[in-house]
Amino acid sequence: MDFELASRTRRLFAAWIDGTFYLLFSKLGLLIIGIESKDILHLYLYSSKQLFLYSIWLLLFIFLFYVLVPTYIWSGQTIGKRLLSIMVVKATEDLVDLKTMSMRTIFAFGCQINLPILIQILGIMYLVDLLFIIRKDQKALHDLIAKTKVVYY
Repeated sequence: MDFELASRTRRLFAAWIDGTFYLLFSKLGLLIIGIESKDILHLYLYSSKQLFLYSIWLLLFIFLFYVLVPTYIWSGQTIGKRLLSIMVVKATEDLVDLKTMSMRTIFAFGCQINLPILIQILGIMYLVDLLFIIRKDQKALHDLIAKTKVVYY
């Protein structure tokens, strides 16, 4: 089956919807664990049990909504992609599998890690990842690494 590549605009809005959902879930995690937003910087500077629990909360969310649900329930779609009728498929146009979605997600979220030593390098990688979508084939760097593309369904 020949899929048409999703537009950059749709991909941007899908990412915005996913980011909003991620932010809401993140704030919910802060409330459940009992961390106030104003205390998060202090917790990053000084290790704590609450920060560890919050990190586990976010990793579980990412794995569930960016790997498991898109792989096994929604055929390559996150919430944003589902709402905008686009999906991730392998470069061969097969449906994605666990390995493919894991690679894609690890790179996409790995570029957003806020470790003081790596922040400049990862920030540059995140910017490069975003700029790659300007290419003719509209593939971001994480698409190239995972051998995927985003298409209309």
